[in-house]
Amino acid sequence: MKKKFDFTGYKELVDMQNCGKIRFADANYFKLVRYRTSVGEQLIYNRKEDYYSIINKYLNKTLTLVEFRTQFLDMEEEDMEKGYSILGNIQELEVFYLVEDLEKFSRLFGKISDLCEDYYIIEPMPETEFYDFVKEDFHQLQENFPFKNSSNLE
Repeated sequence: MKKKFDFTGYKELVDMQNCGKIRFADANYFKLVRYRTSVGEQLIYNRKEDYYSIINKYLNKTLTLVEFRTQFLDMEEEDMEKGYSILGNIQELEVFYLVEDLEKFSRLFGKISDLCEDYYIIEPMPETEFYDFVKEDFHQLQENFPFKNSSNLE
């Protein structure tokens, strides 16, 4: 089920920010960040089949760890950038919809994203451990957010 993006609420916060009425780390600042993030997360949700395909290729050892991380993070960056573009387009934003359970999807998706981003930054974990975490998180994603062609995935 989908809900319409709260364009009016977002616009009010942007206007407040433009007038200097929003300070860093106040409640309205975090609301504005959440609005902005939700658009990019919805775009990721819309392409979940593509993400699932990349994850599945990694889990089936068709992609190396480096190839998986690169492709996954590149796609995520593309979607977030496109989200910022949509935020600047009033006509697109006024008709933008979000899925009801976007926060749950984003939480599960974010676990894999965090693994990919942090793999070399924080203390490197053995690839087998990384693989197991991805597999576990992917299973939860598939279970909670299946798509039509999920029979093609492990």
